[in-house]
Amino acid sequence: MKTELPKFIQELNESKVPIVIIDPSLEKYRDKILFPEKLARAKELLKNAKLPENKYRS
Repeated sequence: MKTELPKFIQELNESKVPIVIIDPSLEKYRDKILFPEKLARAKELLKNAKLPENKYRS
């Protein structure tokens, strides 16, 4: 005999939305820059980047 799951568990299993649980211990990294060299390089690349020409402008 198949046991019935509670309704909310059944709804979670059938839903297409992923369930994400964020670990509260990660809050200590919220305002810290973990890789300052990479961040500086990325900012420099974005500052010098050019957008491609829009060929299909309406």
